Amino acid sequence: MNRTEQNRTERNSWLELLRIISMLFIVMNHYSGEEPWKFDTAAILGQLVSYQIYRPLGQVGVDIFVLITGYFMAGKIDVTYGASVKRALKVWLEVWVYSVLLFVVGSLCFGTFSLSGALKGFFPVIFNNYWFVTAYIMLVLLIPFINRILTQINQKQYVVLLVLSIFFAECLPVVNNTIFSWDKGFGDLLAVYLLGGYIKKYGLRIKQGYLVLIFLVTYTLMLSSIVVLGLVLGTDGNITRLAYGFLPYVAAAAIFLIFESLPAFSNKFINYVAGSVFASYLLTENSNVVATIWKVFDMTGVSNLFVVVVAGIFISLLLIVITVIIDKIRIAVFNLLKVKQRVFALVDKFSAK
Repeated sequence: MNRTEQNRTERNSWLELLRIISMLFIVMNHYSGEEPWKFDTAAILGQLVSYQIYRPLGQVGVDIFVLITGYFMAGKIDVTYGASVKRALKVWLEVWVYSVLLFVVGSLCFGTFSLSGALKGFFPVIFNNYWFVTAYIMLVLLIPFINRILTQINQKQYVVLLVLSIFFAECLPVVNNTIFSWDKGFGDLLAVYLLGGYIKKYGLRIKQGYLVLIFLVTYTLMLSSIVVLGLVLGTDGNITRLAYGFLPYVAAAAIFLIFESLPAFSNKFINYVAGSVFASYLLTENSNVVATIWKVFDMTGVSNLFVVVVAGIFISLLLIVITVIIDKIRIAVFNLLKVKQRVFALVDKFSAK
């Protein structure tokens, strides 16, 4: 291994750690968003802050995850389209197994069976069982074509493309213009992917102190908007509208740039854990089990708001650990049955034809 390859491998562990953090952010967001919090009008402000404190982190985590994809994939041109199909199938297989498994568990154990649930369970991408997964697989399948465009344009053209994508996907949905993208949609992932590719190709250097400040400011603005809208509209209103789009996009970019600029670092354990952390999203956001998960970790009876905030971190970490262990078992079964090899062999067969 030459020095360039060695540095790339060492630096990967920082971004693999960031991948874990991105999923931790998503689970923490679910803690704030899925717990059946009970609000008391006598202390609504304090409760809103403590209960919703992790809500701004959800889309930040999603954007970080896609930034990492763009950083490593935007400059890659596959010899055949089969390579992209394999990448999409690898994600789809993991999604499909968990989707079907959780549908069965939810139907038998929690009484969540429904015809629409069955369709989503067995066809999770077609019927959008997970919006993030659906958009992500679309992105992966389109990457070869997107990348060919990116390799043909110069830096100024790339900047124009990036600015337009950010405006259409991250700014317009805030004012309810969802023609290019919903606040949870493919357009959002495309704009994030393009930024990851730009950082990899041209670099983007901002002082660490400024990046920390940018994250703190954007996070504070998102949390403040949630609290204010919660007070004005009530907690049943769309209080997270500003926690999607431009603000989390900027916050995610700031965090990504902090990690991307760190000195070389390599850790096998971090890489090992990061390889299964996507399951944390799949296992905690499935509609058949999500309500049960937050009944098990019910914090609504706790009156100490500081404990509520701290518990969110520990519960989310515990869920990450549990879901990673489950996914390692899934990987072992896949390896035993040679699932990936068999599926990839079919892709190669059809690609050859």
